[in-house]
Amino acid sequence: MATRVAGAPRPRVVARASRRATVARSSDGAFDCAHWPRCAGCVDVDAPLRPEAEARARAYFASLDARAGETGETRETHETYRGRATRWRVKAKLAARAHEGETRLGLFARGSHALEPIDDASGCAVSAIAVERAMALVREVCASMDVKGYDETTGNGELRYAQIVAQTRTAGQWDAAKDEDARAAISLVWNARKMTPRAMAVCEEIARRGGDFVHGTWVNAQDARNNVIFNNDGWHHATGERETHSYTPNGTKVFYLPGSFMQANAEAYGELLKRMPRHVPKNARVVEMYAGVGAIGFSLLTNDALGVKSLRCVESSSAVAEAWERTRGELPEDLRGRASLQVEKAERIAVESTKDCDVLIVDPPRKGLDAKLRAVLTDVDGLSDDLQTLLYVSCGFESFMRDSDELLASGVWQIRHHESFVFFPGTNHIEIFAVFSRTPY
Repeated sequence: MATRVAGAPRPRVVARASRRATVARSSDGAFDCAHWPRCAGCVDVDAPLRPEAEARARAYFASLDARAGETGETRETHETYRGRATRWRVKAKLAARAHEGETRLGLFARGSHALEPIDDASGCAVSAIAVERAMALVREVCASMDVKGYDETTGNGELRYAQIVAQTRTAGQWDAAKDEDARAAISLVWNARKMTPRAMAVCEEIARRGGDFVHGTWVNAQDARNNVIFNNDGWHHATGERETHSYTPNGTKVFYLPGSFMQANAEAYGELLKRMPRHVPKNARVVEMYAGVGAIGFSLLTNDALGVKSLRCVESSSAVAEAWERTRGELPEDLRGRASLQVEKAERIAVESTKDCDVLIVDPPRKGLDAKLRAVLTDVDGLSDDLQTLLYVSCGFESFMRDSDELLASGVWQIRHHESFVFFPGTNHIEIFAVFSRTPY
């Protein structure tokens, strides 16, 4: 373990990961989990690294390859990056409910809102060790301060959810061997309209007991009687660091606020970031749409071999600005001047974003590309000649197929690279990374 900061209080609970949730021994990556099949978090635990969606993806790209073969094009084999089956989740949103007289954390049982508690005895096969340590710490503080778990039926109770982000102490991509040295950022979703002294006191006690292990704490005030976890206007920083961070492949920090979207599988996402520069020409002007905090764009900008001329990040939510500016502010001066952020919806600036741009990155939500952006990208006569490369990261395979079919059918684009990533082992989900290039005329 890392050395405790001098003078910091020693945490009373430093939970170790349950040894019942261990790395798989079988050849297909299956793992033993005490919560299967009740927990809704995992689906196909018999083969967590081989989701059914992968077969569909392979079939789709095989059909494209067959068509390409008829025209004499040579195509590559579709590959899948699998990574670890266990201990991959570095960001967890956990329900807090009263269970057998105590406030417990866990996930909902399949098809219900009945809590499936995760504790020291059972553990969670997919959570990072730091996440489980933080869960134990929150449970202990709840018990000592008599914090009441939320009751959906009555709307009573205090703690609704806890979000935990494991924060590595060392530069570089997430390393399972160093997992036990990680810290944790903890956010409490509090059943209140605004920040309260009681919520602050609980955060302060978490920080006191956790010591150096606790990276920082936040409160999200949420009293709505619905299933929405976070109130976007309800965030309040309580103790410690405001932001967590990940690293680009070359070790540059990318910052996140607790409400920011970040990939929960740091290992697999890091591998994607490592592979993307192979498909970016040198000295390119890059635009990243649906950018979030700009992790992909900053990863390319800080790659010295690419010499990216400019990076323009387009994101619809103004909430990313603080974290984005923090990342930009810690870059070397010459790189800071090349990066800009535009807060706007993709469909409103679709034409503008494809001009003065050599490489366009899109990482849309599951619904895929907005209709206006698809129309611009498939406009044979109107699309800027500057844009030659489209990097598409997809988290929704159905929408990706629709978008890909439209791009290819337009005759403007041809697909020259495709691969899959298992970001969520134990679920029927696949992420696609595809590279499109302009069809020569």
